[in-house]
Amino acid sequence: MFIVRPPFALAVLIAATTSAAVGAQSLPASPASSVEKPGKEETAPKKDETGLLVTASSRLRYETVDGRPRPGYATSEDVVLLRTGIAAEYGPGPFAIGAELIDSRGYDIGKTSQIGRDEVNALEVPQAYVKLRLDDTPGLGGRLAVQAGRFLLNLGSGRLVATDEYRNTVNGFTGIQVELDPDRNHAVTLFYVLPQERLPDAAEAIRRNAVRIDRETFDDVLFGGLLRRKAVLGAAQLELGFYRLVERDSPGRTTADRHLNTFDARLARESVARVVDYDLEGVFQAGRASDSTMATATNARVAAGFAHAAIGYTFPHRFKPRVSLFYDYASGDRPGGRLTRFDTLFGSRRDDLGPSGTYAGVARENLSAPGVRFEAKPGKRVELLADYRGLWLASRYDRFYNVVDRTGRSGSFAGQQLSGRLRLWLIPDHLRLESNAALLFKGRFLREAPQALARDHDLTRLIETNVQVTF
Repeated sequence: MFIVRPPFALAVLIAATTSAAVGAQSLPASPASSVEKPGKEETAPKKDETGLLVTASSRLRYETVDGRPRPGYATSEDVVLLRTGIAAEYGPGPFAIGAELIDSRGYDIGKTSQIGRDEVNALEVPQAYVKLRLDDTPGLGGRLAVQAGRFLLNLGSGRLVATDEYRNTVNGFTGIQVELDPDRNHAVTLFYVLPQERLPDAAEAIRRNAVRIDRETFDDVLFGGLLRRKAVLGAAQLELGFYRLVERDSPGRTTADRHLNTFDARLARESVARVVDYDLEGVFQAGRASDSTMATATNARVAAGFAHAAIGYTFPHRFKPRVSLFYDYASGDRPGGRLTRFDTLFGSRRDDLGPSGTYAGVARENLSAPGVRFEAKPGKRVELLADYRGLWLASRYDRFYNVVDRTGRSGSFAGQQLSGRLRLWLIPDHLRLESNAALLFKGRFLREAPQALARDHDLTRLIETNVQVTF
């Protein structure tokens, strides 16, 4: 038994044994096993000679926000969030077994707080799986990995299915995932999973950090596949994906009855010094859904889309400065009977759009946002990121920051956002201090829309600071 007792949290996880053989397993894709990009093996701790991997992390965060226009919540608030996780995987041979416990809690949460299930999920086990990995698959060739049980998914760019490292909770799934790499340039991922519904969902229970086990049901199913091919147009990678989401109401749970087919295509080249990099992604979405989870909501046909385009250059300097231009478009709902608002499914927000949490200002819906970004690593222990973007509504009749003006008279200019992040490794790979900030200079829409709160504030401000220990 391996036990960690950080402040306010207790994390316990049991690792089991399997038969020994020659082989290797992938690492748990979780906040506990990766402090940089969940799911990327190169950033996670390595297993020891016995085939056992045990990782743990705890992150304490403080956020303060004011001038927030979102209806139904306080215009300003302060909150303390704590996320503690411990994960283990054992498998010296082709078979492995693993699990993870994550304790996500919030403190000083007011009755009008925006904090909800995305930030609070006490004592949950989002991962408990078995895995088979063969490096030379008979009859198929190449590497084969099969994972079944509860696990996390990080697919493609992460804009449709991912674990958001900034957020205080994770997206867990229950089902099966198959990965086949027939050769060094091709990879196929197939999956059939049930999204885990984070519980509790009542505001009062969330404020008390009540413990309830998340559930999954066949009334909510996600399945599909992703094809990747390297060395396209030189060093670029091509990704083609399909995601099918089917949900319906079940006892104690109402949904938007989404039946969505999402088609994804992406061409991207990683950033390296002296080379122009780029990331081009287009998504089309069709099917049926309701505008809300209310029983009176009308189910309608869906025709929506999303596009991301970015081009950057990394200068050959020891600070690794990189400058990039980008543009994000996500369709919004318009009058006419069809639902045209894009649904990002289980995508990550922070990498493209800015912080979530108490801020959560910019979402991958009803958005037209060009911008510029600067990144640098002034030293081995320091990382900097800053970006600026203009914010327009793709449809002036749809919501932005959950504010809606059905008449369209408030226009489509939402404002301008400045956001940044500073990371300082006090102890490399083990102790990190980080701060995120965002300034939203409100445009006409957020100043004049009848539903918008804090209309006498020209600015929405977020300041966040966290410290994370990993071992």
